[in-house]
Order: sequence, then C-alpha cells, then structure tokens
Amino acid sequence: MKDKIGEWGKGPLEKYAKFVSHHAIVVLAILLMFTLFTGYHASLMETTVISQKEWLPEDIEVINTFELIADQFAGSFTTTTIVVQTEPRYARSEEIRDVRDPEVLRYVDLLSERAKLVYGVVSAESAAEVIKELNGGRIPSSLRSVKSLLKKDNIAEQRISNYINDDYTMTVVRLNILEDLNEEEVVAGLREAMKIDKPDGVSVDMTGDTTSPVIMVTMQELIKSTMSETALVCFAAILLILIIIFASIKYSLIALLTIVFGVIWAFGTLVLMGMKITPPTSAGLAMIMGIGIDFGIQVTKRFRYELQQPSGKFDQNAPCRNREEAMVNTISHVFYPMTITTIAAMIGFKTLALGKLPLMVDMGTMMATGVVFCMVAALTVVPAILVLLTNKER
Repeated sequence: MKDKIGEWGKGPLEKYAKFVSHHAIVVLAILLMFTLFTGYHASLMETTVISQKEWLPEDIEVINTFELIADQFAGSFTTTTIVVQTEPRYARSEEIRDVRDPEVLRYVDLLSERAKLVYGVVSAESAAEVIKELNGGRIPSSLRSVKSLLKKDNIAEQRISNYINDDYTMTVVRLNILEDLNEEEVVAGLREAMKIDKPDGVSVDMTGDTTSPVIMVTMQELIKSTMSETALVCFAAILLILIIIFASIKYSLIALLTIVFGVIWAFGTLVLMGMKITPPTSAGLAMIMGIGIDFGIQVTKRFRYELQQPSGKFDQNAPCRNREEAMVNTISHVFYPMTITTIAAMIGFKTLALGKLPLMVDMGTMMATGVVFCMVAALTVVPAILVLLTNKER
C-alpha cells in the first residue's frame, strides 16, 4: 500500500520537475510577473501603532464599556506635551536661566496659540495663562514682577507648579488632542508651530502619553528603521552561513532567493488581506526568513547531490545524471519533508488564533503565510534557476 501511494505521488512530481526543466524560462517569467504584482502591493504596506484598546478583543466588558462612554459623551482625548527648557551655553552668559522670565513666557504663550490652530488640538494649557490671569491678560515686563505676582497668590503659585519644575529650568505646554486623527498630520502641524523664533539659550521638544500622536509617529519610524536593519543583518548572516555550507557564492545566492521571493509574495498577499505592520508583527520578517531559508537549502543541496550520482540505478560506472534527471529526483525527495514541515509550522502558528488577543492572531497569520510562500518559492523559483545555470549535458 505504501509503495502505491509513493508511486501515485511520484507521477505528478516527475511531470512537474520535467516541466520546470524544459520550460524554466517560462516558469520564471510567470513568477516574475507575480512578483512584480505582489512587490508593488508589498511596497504599500503601512506601519501602524495600536492603542491599548486594540490589544484587547472587542467582546469583553471593558471594551464594551469604553465604546458606550465614547458614544454617550464627547470624544476622548490624548495628551501631548511641548517641553520648553533653558539650556545656557556658557556659565556666565546673560542667557535665560529662569523659565519665569517674561521673554520665555511670551514665547510659551505664542507657542500655545500657534498649537491651538493645528487641526485636532482642542486646548492648550501653560504657565503663561496663569500669569496672564493674575495680571489682567498681560505678561509682566520683568522677572521681578512675575515673582511678585506669584508671591501674592498662593493658589496661583500652586497652579503654576503644574507647568514649571522646581528649579525653574523647564516649563511645559499641555495639549489635549482628539483621538482617531491622522497622527502624521497632527505631528507635522505641531512641528510647524514650533518653528517660531526661540529666546537664546532655550530649547523646545515634544512628548506625550502612550497614545499621543508624537509617540505613535515615533514608533512608526522606529518600526520602519528596525525592520530594515533587521532584514539587512538577517540577510547578511544567512548569506554567510550559506557560503560556508555550499562553499559556493552562486549556490548560496540561489538558495537565498527562497526567502527573497517568499517574503515579497507573503507581504504583498498580506497587504491584499488588509494587514498592517505593528510593533509585535514587525518581528515576523526575521522569523519568516529564519524558517524559510531551510527550504532553499534542502532543494539546492539535494540537487547538487543528485548531479553527482550515476544515471544508472545499479551501474556505478554510468555517467552522472543530467539536470532533468537530477531535478526529478530532487523534487521527489524533498517535496514530502518540506510539505510536512510547512503543515506543522502552519498549525503551530495558526493556533495563536485560539487565544483572545488580536495581535497574536495577526502574528500567526503572517508567520503561516510567510512559511507557505517560502516553500512555494523553493519549489518553483529555485528549481528553475538551478536548471538554467546547470549545463544541459551535465
């Protein structure tokens, strides 16, 4: 029975291997067109940062309550902070060292007004507003006057401590910003508002809570840079290992094509499925490459081995196999182990969907898709190129 199953599977595999051997250019042309299609969509893949709400499944009580509040009350906000700090360059210079200085307060007041003009900014609070309330809507002309105003009103002094630190070297502008806005546009608008001239010895920067547009945009930039650096290091390390394994740059590069094509196909397909890159799933690229390269190694190494075997089954003096016979034997021997490995990996990754965390579901889908496409690349691209780069009479 086992022999019959083996013979049944051997026929289609032999036909496929012969088709690749005789029509390698056609196979590569079709795959190239598919690669251009998926590569274009892969280039459109967006990176996004998820909020705490998105970490949890939609059907739990906490999320339902959150949605109820959002429906019944005005929109929720995120907090972004503009930090103004004194940084005198010389110890004995006349540069500003106290953020209560009227020049700094006027700068902070102008900064607050400019920030309010940015779309999505609901309110801006700063120490300048407290001082203006104490002085009839104006900022005093001297630091001594500011100090005098604060000494006369203990409540105002306590309020201003919310915006100025104890040693008077830093003050903040607190912005309330609507959620569900385009983070990049909000951050770009705030950065434009911060371009006004600063007093000498003063620096300005932005920060915020974990859901603020500033943090979101910063994390998106980090995801992109981390993925590119990870991919580059991973490719270099894998290529070095392949060169050691095969003792050949040509065969190392051929095996490497497994993950090149597999990753492009996988990410293009994921974009068509509507998936975006998040901080947890950004690690999926390196994991796909680490698993997928094994398929390329198996096909390439087996093909080189088959080329060195005699073409006669029992005649050891027969000439070595040609590329067609070698490819038929290669695919016949590696197909079933690779298929079992892929199925096992898919089951393992897709079991992440059994949990209730949406992020784990996306991670499992990305990993399973990547492994499947790496296997497909190893059985299509790699055999076609191996045949083309092997002498016909070998």
